[in-house]
Amino acid sequence: MIGLSLLLVATLAGGGKGAPNGCVSCHERLPASTAGGHSFQDWRGSPHGRAGATCDKCHGGDPAAAEREAAHRGVYSSRESRSRVYYTRIPATCGSCHQQELDFFSKSRHYTQLVTTGRGPNCVTCHGSMAIRVLSPGEMETTCSACHNAERRAPATAPVSARYLLVLLQQVDFGIRVTEALAAQAPQARLRDAAGRELQRARATMRSARQSWHSFDLDRVEQTLLQAAGGARRADSALGGGARR
Repeated sequence: MIGLSLLLVATLAGGGKGAPNGCVSCHERLPASTAGGHSFQDWRGSPHGRAGATCDKCHGGDPAAAEREAAHRGVYSSRESRSRVYYTRIPATCGSCHQQELDFFSKSRHYTQLVTTGRGPNCVTCHGSMAIRVLSPGEMETTCSACHNAERRAPATAPVSARYLLVLLQQVDFGIRVTEALAAQAPQARLRDAAGRELQRARATMRSARQSWHSFDLDRVEQTLLQAAGGARRADSALGGGARR
């Protein structure tokens, strides 16, 4: 029943974290076996659940309505094209909160494939229904290879390149975190401040890299990650640790 499919995908939104929500109040009492796509507890334990992004933010409906029919008005099965969580409409639904990611994604070939043929990836392909995870490098290569192969005629080298870039992202992020820890322990405020400025820029560049990943412009992502790595190295040098690298 469509009323029991309210919890399929969630998107980050403000959503009145502490305010009562009719969707939540009702669906938290339903048996887990009645959930469509994911259970209430899946949502509750997700980043979106913790942020207060309630069911209606993704599925529609009226959480203020007292009657079941009114509460579910505008909520449809994810198999129906009018549903906000229909496969090709998921980017727009997620993008209502994640606007920058949508801006990048909507300029990609993947988005073009999705809206023209229905065969391209969407947000759920990589992040799951509630953005509870990011694919591991190995999982990314496997997922990309479903289309990027000789049979589908998509560039077969892309999965390997994507795996390399995800490993690079993890390494750069780790390097920044290590340097942040060293900066926090630096005895001289002058050194901490100099390193802190470089680290702040490196963190901002990392955010740009994560957002631009959604464009699937791998060359651009690589250049952005290398810029962030350079910032971490400069911060390390500011601490007098250039010889450590």
